[in-house]
Amino acid sequence: MSWNHRILAHEHKDEVYLQIHEVYYNEEGVPNSYTKNGVSVGAEDVEAIKWVLDKMKECVDKPILSVNNFPKEYKP
Repeated sequence: MSWNHRILAHEHKDEVYLQIHEVYYNEEGVPNSYTKNGVSVGAEDVEAIKWVLDKMKECVDKPILSVNNFPKEYKP
């Protein structure tokens, strides 16, 4: 199973907000689950924090995913 950071659109009442999550993909490369909470930038050292931030920045160039498009059985 592979994963990457992606921006997910969440709906709360009549508002939409965006958050970065780790998104997991099935064998066909289709997103099928994501972390319950948005991700933080915690790491063991500064170099690791830089790596996480670089990976998180990559997601801004990808399409935003809606949590409503994930299978219900895979939603956290």
